[in-house]
Amino acid sequence: MTKVIVSGGFHNSDEITILFKNNRLSIGQYKRLERHFCGIDGCVCGAVSRADIEGIPHDIFMNAVENAMYEAWNHS
Repeated sequence: MTKVIVSGGFHNSDEITILFKNNRLSIGQYKRLERHFCGIDGCVCGAVSRADIEGIPHDIFMNAVENAMYEAWNHS
């Protein structure tokens, strides 16, 4: 398990820590990140996709975000 610190983004959000396991994010972690970095319906700021990532490479984290986003859409 890796501690990942995510901060900044378009809305310059405070940092949030996510425990990253097996290069995956849960649907709940994804939703938490989206709410933290924006949460405004209809906003096109990019939410977590524009944030700064510390602890793992940005591309690995964003791949996990995309996978969790896909799973969330398929469960709604």
